[in-house]
Amino acid sequence: MAALLALAGGGAAILLGMAGIGPVATVIATFESPSLPFDAAHVPPEPDYARADAWLAYPGRGGLERSTMPGVTAVDEASAPADVFFIHPTTYQQSDVWNVAYDNPSEFDPAVLLGQASAFNGCCRIFAPHYRQASLRALDKSRPAVALAYADVARAFRYFIAHENKGRPFLIAAHSQGAMHAVRLLQAEILGTPLQARLVAAYVVGAYAPADFGTIGLPVCDGPRQTGCILSWNTSQTGRTGAFQLVRDKTYWWRGSEKSSGQPPAICINPLTWRSEGAAPADANPDSLPFPKPSADKTSRSLPALTPHLTGAVCDESLLKVDIPWSAPRGFHDALSLLYGSYHLGDYGIFYAAIRRNAADRVVAWEAARRKPKRD
Repeated sequence: MAALLALAGGGAAILLGMAGIGPVATVIATFESPSLPFDAAHVPPEPDYARADAWLAYPGRGGLERSTMPGVTAVDEASAPADVFFIHPTTYQQSDVWNVAYDNPSEFDPAVLLGQASAFNGCCRIFAPHYRQASLRALDKSRPAVALAYADVARAFRYFIAHENKGRPFLIAAHSQGAMHAVRLLQAEILGTPLQARLVAAYVVGAYAPADFGTIGLPVCDGPRQTGCILSWNTSQTGRTGAFQLVRDKTYWWRGSEKSSGQPPAICINPLTWRSEGAAPADANPDSLPFPKPSADKTSRSLPALTPHLTGAVCDESLLKVDIPWSAPRGFHDALSLLYGSYHLGDYGIFYAAIRRNAADRVVAWEAARRKPKRD
């Protein structure tokens, strides 16, 4: 969600309210900045990832990330073949602080668990840390606040590896602000280390991810069962241009420092073909999940019925172009898509069943590759 800031040249936090996920008062507040400059000596306390309250999703708790559609069951966590480390998007809808306390509850946490993280419960145990996320205004105005948020994500990942993963294969998955942090996490904690051999795939969705990851040892995925690769997309209405600002002229982490010029194209992988080239018709899209309401039931373990064949998709100019009909059920259109043509909130949901199936397929492919006898 955080990437929406780009859509209005630094003031785009308002679009979150326009998209139907925040009241007018919140919309007005997002135009403001904290009253004092960022000060590292006065930030919220850091999470202790040995504590349960430092995790938005954690195996054994039976949280909303375990929700499934009718007729589908989540994998047994005791026998799940892999883990997913999921980095959540911005869920705080104000700009009164630079960084948000990790234990500050958000009404959007249930929607993220239901509409995004749950896509991985068919293959994996799900670990999603809370972190001191950069506020909407901080994402555009304070690089130190962004760095603080990333530092929490990195510490959570190290804890996950040291205490929970126990040598198992794992996926990285993220959205928006979380995807921005994932771009750095992959470079700083995984590439060139023994962990890279256990990386099934990285779903870095809803933010800019440079297409030249292959030059530093992480190929862009080009097939539905390829492993050890990265994939990304940013969903946009065909013929609209507002979402270009999600993938152009971005500041991102690259080779040990932030980079803000000489940007290569953004990765765009079509989640209906799992390749960058070629269009897919609506018939290739098995089922789509509307973005859950912020007031989603905090106890339900059943997702609403999914919509089959909602839209096809094609990668074009680094955006994933779709054509969602006006007759689509509620939850697929919002003011953001109407005004700017960006389906940022639907990056996961529009392709929900395809993502769920693909994550499981890549885990199976990773396991099969490890069982092959080595040649002399």
